[in-house]
Amino acid sequence: MERWILYGLVAAFFIACRDMFTKHFSNKYTTTEHLLYYYVLCGFFIGGYALFRQVQGTEPIRSIDLSDIWKYALFALLSIAIISPCEVLSLKHCKNPGQSKSVMNLSTLFVFMLGYLFFRGTFSWRHFLGIMLTMIGMYFVV
Repeated sequence: MERWILYGLVAAFFIACRDMFTKHFSNKYTTTEHLLYYYVLCGFFIGGYALFRQVQGTEPIRSIDLSDIWKYALFALLSIAIISPCEVLSLKHCKNPGQSKSVMNLSTLFVFMLGYLFFRGTFSWRHFLGIMLTMIGMYFVV
């Protein structure tokens, strides 16, 4: 098995755990409270992780290039103002978290399309069939 597949499977499992956690706590706290607590704690742990990697010497932390600051700021704003609240509200108002995630995982199709558009990859009937099967599967799940 290729390394990226293993990493993807581990991430998928823990994302599922995070979504179950979000489904539970989005009913206890408001969306804003949940996001505040979650991201403040994430920032704390990311800072600790970065410090650990810096001290360990395996991954030095560099300053961000000035030309990249606006890109990070834009996507951070989109994440905090649109993506995260929509994820939490979708999980909060669904009957089963799997239904909500199946709709959100249409992002895979969007990434595929954007990748094709920006990187000019090859597009075949096999890709088209995969997209159609994904859409049909999502329809049956929801």
